[in-house]
Amino acid sequence: MGAQSRIVVAVFAVLFSTLWVSPAEAAAAAAPKPKFDILEVLAGSKQESFSTFISLLNQTGLAKEINARNTITVLAVGDGAIGGLASKNLDRIKDILSTHVILDYYGVDKLLELSSKKNTTVTTMYQATGVADGMQGYLKIVVLPNQGPQLTERIRIGSAAKGAPIDIRLLHDSEVAFKKFDYVVHSISGVIFTPGIDGLTPPPTVAPAPTKPPVAPAPHHNTTTATPAPAPSPVDDDADYDTPTPGAAPAPAPVLSSPSESVDAPTADDTPATTTPPPSSSAIHISSNYIFTALIVVLVSSFASAGL
Repeated sequence: MGAQSRIVVAVFAVLFSTLWVSPAEAAAAAAPKPKFDILEVLAGSKQESFSTFISLLNQTGLAKEINARNTITVLAVGDGAIGGLASKNLDRIKDILSTHVILDYYGVDKLLELSSKKNTTVTTMYQATGVADGMQGYLKIVVLPNQGPQLTERIRIGSAAKGAPIDIRLLHDSEVAFKKFDYVVHSISGVIFTPGIDGLTPPPTVAPAPTKPPVAPAPHHNTTTATPAPAPSPVDDDADYDTPTPGAAPAPAPVLSSPSESVDAPTADDTPATTTPPPSSSAIHISSNYIFTALIVVLVSSFASAGL
């Protein structure tokens, strides 16, 4: 091979090595550039420090998933309110932090438009994992009535799962950072508790003590022996029941000392005298028939003796 040929081959080799890219590099170049970097956004906060929150987003890989979204709301927890979240394993931390990322844009303007007459349920990134149980992947935003325009007083946030407290507040009336309709970051008062995700369940609700049915008044019977009144309860726990009041109670039945004093017994003035009862009407009718027959017999005997 001549000198010129070697020069041509060397030039082509240099051009090929310069222009050729690996498939991974080609895919990375073709992928759209994220609209934002949530780690940079949080690091640039001037309101408070989110260093632990940033570290956990990075360690769990959740930051990359957030950056891949077009529209997002992040409920960030500052270093002073994050508690012992970092002590849990990374899978558990990722699940918990996923409930702090709303798949929609909820800036200050949108929060101010929410009504206190109806709670707002929003979807989080935990719901997108496909492992959420029931309402674990949703948050509930509650607007307290009769409050001023400050979001720190009006808004309460919590998991929409059954038994979860709605007690998380916004710490500022303005956003930590935002880009209209792309991302918005709010600082909240603590880690959102979702039953079942962090291995804990809310304390069981204490069932109310069974109530005693109201004592019905004793039935009133017109008998010779009065029904005794029910004995009073030793504990006055039924003050709120609808039991009859002493003023409205029916009059007690009369107490009778003996059967002879019964209300239905005849009195001495009503007792008939011990005399022979008068003859009945049928007996009077029979007696008159005998008398009439005897008179006829006497008259016939008289006419016969007179020769008539």
